[in-house]
Amino acid sequence: MLDPRSPDFEPVIETAVTDPKELDSKEWTPQRGLINGLIATAIAAIVLTIGWTALTRVSPLSMIFHVCDDAKPTLFLAFLGIVTGFVMTWILFVCMHKASRMVSRPCTVGVVVIALLMILARQIAIAAFDVKVDGLDVSGWEWLGLRRIIVTNLGLWLGIVGAAYLFHEGDSFVEMFYG
Repeated sequence: MLDPRSPDFEPVIETAVTDPKELDSKEWTPQRGLINGLIATAIAAIVLTIGWTALTRVSPLSMIFHVCDDAKPTLFLAFLGIVTGFVMTWILFVCMHKASRMVSRPCTVGVVVIALLMILARQIAIAAFDVKVDGLDVSGWEWLGLRRIIVTNLGLWLGIVGAAYLFHEGDSFVEMFYG
């Protein structure tokens, strides 16, 4: 290791490269990192959304939040939505941070926007497949009403907010308890 006080020490001064020929195409930059992270996060979101939508189509009564006559099923559906939103957003954050190799505000915004697009994609699929839920008098494209999107995904919103709060700085569960 060189000591900066040593007479042989020569600092390296980095300058901005403006000539495109001098840029290394494989060199990491924040922009390239963000693009790589968004691509990886979008791929993970597509896979998660396909599985989540298929599960919703098979069992809409347990995957779509709605108010039941009894409070226990309603609370269970809310809890299931919170856990689903939290875990899916956590997976998206892991993909973003690993692929981009950075933690930044644009990464957080990208993950949250992709998570919201996942909700919208599932809602469109529910409308397209004309999913029916006992206790809800909704069919077809009525699923795309703003109020319906907000209410039927209530737990998911909370899960996304919780995961964004906990993981926007790149922490994992292990680091949170030991850091």
